[in-house]
Amino acid sequence: MTAVAPLHALPGRSASGAIAGRSRSLDDADMIVTRLDPAEATAMEQWYDLVVAVARHDRPDLPVPGRTEHFARFDHPWPGSPEEALLARDGERVVGAASYLLSATLLRLELVVHPQHRRQGIGTRLLEEVYAAARRHRRDLIEVQAVRGEAGYRYLTHRAHRPLLTSIRSRCPITPRPVEVESPDGYSLMQWRDRVPEDIIQDVAALQSRLMDDAPTGGLTVEQQRYDAERVRAQENTEQGRGHHWYSTAARHDATGHVVARTKLAFESDDHTFGRQRITIVEPAHRGHRLGLVVKAANHAFARSHEPALTAVDAWNAEDNVHMRAVNTALGFQPVDAWSDFQIRVPASRSWPAGDVSSVVV
Repeated sequence: MTAVAPLHALPGRSASGAIAGRSRSLDDADMIVTRLDPAEATAMEQWYDLVVAVARHDRPDLPVPGRTEHFARFDHPWPGSPEEALLARDGERVVGAASYLLSATLLRLELVVHPQHRRQGIGTRLLEEVYAAARRHRRDLIEVQAVRGEAGYRYLTHRAHRPLLTSIRSRCPITPRPVEVESPDGYSLMQWRDRVPEDIIQDVAALQSRLMDDAPTGGLTVEQQRYDAERVRAQENTEQGRGHHWYSTAARHDATGHVVARTKLAFESDDHTFGRQRITIVEPAHRGHRLGLVVKAANHAFARSHEPALTAVDAWNAEDNVHMRAVNTALGFQPVDAWSDFQIRVPASRSWPAGDVSSVVV
């Protein structure tokens, strides 16, 4: 692990926050921030212990991050988004971490501080180094997310940063008798686990690109992403390498044979009682037939038939995505909280205001 001398030392996207005014600063002599070397098993283990402690404290209703996911993240990076991480140490103990994904134009940040070490300036110091990393990589925007109403959100908004997109997290309890919705005439359902069947991969890639076009973005600066079969496979390789598995249901238009709707429910942690709703998309020419509701309802039943431990599914939908939120309500989802995306301009030099950034996540 290499010290960053002389200072100290990466979805839909989720976040938790605890940012507050500084009450006590950890002396510079007591804290060192280092660039993580993924080959150092002890450092990776200490980082994992930190993110588990933060998750249990800040989001007790969500599963802790998966161990397999954590230790595979550098061997199986997201396509086009390499990751780096910084660790803040108080003596031998890791008390904070900042990890970030480097997309084409943005730096997507996750920053956490151990609950017992907050309000000591650790988060602020980490963020200063993230700014330095952004400048080094020639990125001028940092994207973070914070839960509306919590300390992280207040910290950002009190410093004139405004949320550019807010997503509502909702939860659906999985019951023994899931909602059933009849498929409309002219369409047939198909289902699969994990990798997309080869004979429909072009249709699925086209739907994925459509999702990138149609998804609400609010005021965010968004990188346009196009999907083809190669990119779909690359993403699947990363997901499987990180220990994910998932279930998909699609609607095929009988007259043309094309897949025109698809939904995906993923298991991304080591806790199989919890699923995460990922994409749902319907080709515009085939909207108005309730295909989104049809494929989602069928997919819940499909996943439940293979995952007897499943008890709940969470979904994140843009606040102004009224149609998809209505679909979710019909399936039994109820709102839990709201997660807001911010994009922060990277200053030319360090100028982050006093305060402690304790937990913000991409």
